[in-house]
Amino acid sequence: MDVLLCGIDLGSTNLKVILVDGQAQTLWTKAIPVPRVMQGFGPVTDAMVLVEKLEQLVIEGWQAVGTKVPLTAISVTGVGEDGLAVGRDLRPLDLAIPWFDRRAEQEARTLRELTGDDIRAGLPIDYSRTAAKWSWLRANRANAMREASFWIALTDYPTVWWGQTPFMSQTLAARTACYDVFSRTWISGLLEASGAPDLPKVVTAGTVIGTVATGCLLKSGAATQSTLLVAGGHDHPIAASAVRRLKQHAMIDSLGTANLVYDEVPALEPHGDPYVAFSVPALGTPGVACLGVFEFAASIEPFRASDSGASLRAFLASSRARGAPSALPDIREAIDRAIRRQTDIMGTADPQQLRATLEAACFYAKCMRQAIQKAGAAASPIYAVGGWARSDALLQLRASIFGESVFAVEEDELTALGVALVARDALGPSLICEPFSRKSRVVQPVPEWQDAYERLHAGATRFISESKGAPAE
Repeated sequence: MDVLLCGIDLGSTNLKVILVDGQAQTLWTKAIPVPRVMQGFGPVTDAMVLVEKLEQLVIEGWQAVGTKVPLTAISVTGVGEDGLAVGRDLRPLDLAIPWFDRRAEQEARTLRELTGDDIRAGLPIDYSRTAAKWSWLRANRANAMREASFWIALTDYPTVWWGQTPFMSQTLAARTACYDVFSRTWISGLLEASGAPDLPKVVTAGTVIGTVATGCLLKSGAATQSTLLVAGGHDHPIAASAVRRLKQHAMIDSLGTANLVYDEVPALEPHGDPYVAFSVPALGTPGVACLGVFEFAASIEPFRASDSGASLRAFLASSRARGAPSALPDIREAIDRAIRRQTDIMGTADPQQLRATLEAACFYAKCMRQAIQKAGAAASPIYAVGGWARSDALLQLRASIFGESVFAVEEDELTALGVALVARDALGPSLICEPFSRKSRVVQPVPEWQDAYERLHAGATRFISESKGAPAE
């Protein structure tokens, strides 16, 4: 074995590490929970503890593979908005607040009032954006922000630390709501308004940042000072880039904690869209990326809370989704709960209510897909990825509501694999012996369901548009 690649996925829930060879064949993979501690408003992450956990995980995998060959290259992908202030020595000055933490809602409203929604940022300022968290930190963590030499995205931090070189991945810069995704430059007025600290250079995925310069990876032998550190970026686009190596113009239906629908267009005039955010393409190529986001896991939380989630697991594990298409009022009620984020309702195990909730999520995804098509993408064929894409029952519902087949890539850790492929690209074509390949399965629409959902489509999508204050199609 001459080439050993490491891909790391820093998700909202789990850390995942994959080791692959030069032909992108998986040699080892493992996931552990993201290390968090509770602080006031909710869970936060100590970036140095995160690095330690990752080092332990990478070393465990390297030892399990049983090779004396050190890692050839490492790349990291993960959550888009989380980050932290660091000092000159690149050590954290504070804990990292996760994107889903809502403490910056007031700051987001204030920023919108001050600046409006700058359409060149590609997405609106809300509580999840880094811009809102910067504003909150300026007011509540003034010392850390004042002493900061740089702001580092949490996903980039392991690479920054191991290489002792500050940078920001371009697809992560785009999640701050202060980056012009069309000209690919910072928007100075938004940076000033949000109180952003100094920012490092922005680089595209696949850029070689340097080599491993410090840490337990060196001491263990898992890495050497020749092991390349390669910029990764935002997790959903990186997973999409892996699929698009298999099917160049696929639309990606990523089903994780969030449902993200992803496609790319060659060019686009800046504009706002209620269903879609705009960004830079995953690998920094020309064009514009279109991303629709729906908080999927939050929408089904009541069913996870009931009977320890047994009914939800049983529904998703079935080869055919249970029940029949829901009535429009039930779907409308589920849409209303999801859009208004009414996740504090009592847990329920009602199978028809569960089906209506999943159908509502599918109709919302269809609205996102239509917005992407309106932007100029074919949005077809549809490839589903992520943990929830393992469920044929869920994909059956989506295929029936989308009105066409859904393909699913047979790879459990596609995001981590995608960033390992980014690391492989950095080695140059002479070391890439074979094209990337993975098997896919296809899930067909159920004809009678497809007909029923087509009749429900106008009413469901009109209600979604009205709930979001968006013009109806």
